Amino acid sequence: MIPTIIYLMMRRYKRQHPEKAEMIQSFINKCSKCLFLIMICLGTGIGTFSQEKTLLYTIKRNGSVVGNIQFSQNISGNRTILKMESEIRTRVVFLFTAKAKEETIYDGGIMTWSSIYRKMNGNVKADKKTKATGSSYTIYNEDKTEKLNNYPILYNMLSLYTNEPVSFSSVYSDNFQQFLTIQTIDSHHYKIKFPDGNSNEYFYTNGMCTKVKISHSLYSATIELNS
Repeated sequence: MIPTIIYLMMRRYKRQHPEKAEMIQSFINKCSKCLFLIMICLGTGIGTFSQEKTLLYTIKRNGSVVGNIQFSQNISGNRTILKMESEIRTRVVFLFTAKAKEETIYDGGIMTWSSIYRKMNGNVKADKKTKATGSSYTIYNEDKTEKLNNYPILYNMLSLYTNEPVSFSSVYSDNFQQFLTIQTIDSHHYKIKFPDGNSNEYFYTNGMCTKVKISHSLYSATIELNS
């Protein structure tokens, strides 16, 4: 209704003041173009708006701090990138140091890439990658490659930190490059047994992992979220 009234008023004004009406019309057209460009920019900004979350964890053994973990989640559009870096320095019979970097990329909720790199006492112990290739995955383990047909992967080990496995009964292990069973122990409490005989227990608050209990054949430790 309002646009129609404005249109009729402009027609009447144009008949009475043709030159001024043309100037006003030109000004309106320019404003409309500017408004259109602003809307496009706003739309582009909204579409690419990213959210980043960083979590810091402390690794403890026998009550003493022996390491730390920095975990980050970046969501931009349909892509989610998870990264984790850890460093441990403790003594298990002898001085033991370990550093690790892990990364996972999800596109549209499907894992398209993951990598894990670990060094212990200066020696590379793991350098593995998993890459989506069509409707399957290619697994890289140093200079060896294999094909994994379990497509799509929707949940891997890094996902455990920001997404409680309420709807998942298995998880993809980037280290062992296979699916592992998730055992529910109690409410917000889960356990994963690894092929090497070791295991981890995960505890959650509001969907976020706040504690990990590590049971290794040579040691035990806990990972606790910093408050």
